[in-house]
Amino acid sequence: METHPIETLLADRLKSLRWSLSLAESCTGGLISHRLTNVAGASEYYLGGVVAYSNAAKQQLLGVKQETLERFGAVSEQTVKEMAQGVQKLFVTQTAISVSGIAGPGGGSPEKPVGTVWIGVAILDQVHATQYRFFGTREQIKQQSAESALWLLATRLTLHQGDSVKLNQLKATQPIAVDFSGEGLDAIRIRAIYWQEKWIAIESMGRRWKDAFGNHFLTQSYQGNVYEVIQRADGCWYLRAPMERPDLA
Repeated sequence: METHPIETLLADRLKSLRWSLSLAESCTGGLISHRLTNVAGASEYYLGGVVAYSNAAKQQLLGVKQETLERFGAVSEQTVKEMAQGVQKLFVTQTAISVSGIAGPGGGSPEKPVGTVWIGVAILDQVHATQYRFFGTREQIKQQSAESALWLLATRLTLHQGDSVKLNQLKATQPIAVDFSGEGLDAIRIRAIYWQEKWIAIESMGRRWKDAFGNHFLTQSYQGNVYEVIQRADGCWYLRAPMERPDLA
């Protein structure tokens, strides 16, 4: 059973705060709950979750308003905020995560293409939502959504606590969306990366290598910033923080 560093980091942070967590999942179908419970002792902070896949379940179990769903849709900022608040109230937890998206291969539209995912995080009486765009198969989009949701909570907790050292550690390697073509270390061409809520076009690529973590690619944007982009074996993409001294060699 594989446990990733983010689950352990979240476990440590929640236990140190003596806070609890609940989940409201839609497109991830319980995957986040599965990952959290891979950590021994998760019952100390994880109280439970709801897989509200249909609109009716979102309304009946989480209290999402019908007006919200009709006006904004299930995959929207407004819906995931209400989902997070609803599950937080249901389980009486200090923190909550909600996810709603389009994993594909069908169901997308020009306004909300396949891979569009909204993630909500509630901490005490504050709720935030972030939009993501992921690429890949249905399973890969689910995996990227789950990973990003865990990282988003960790980041929001860090910001809430004002711990700049921990925040820098979180930013060292984080999940991102990548627009690319090709398969395999030698054939992949990265066109753009989605980071800090914006797309960054990639002008050129340099060194490539592979290790136990995955395939690594050095890329350079049109602004001259160099990014180390990593593709893990499960298809998820990660980014290391921009390098201070660009060097593609």
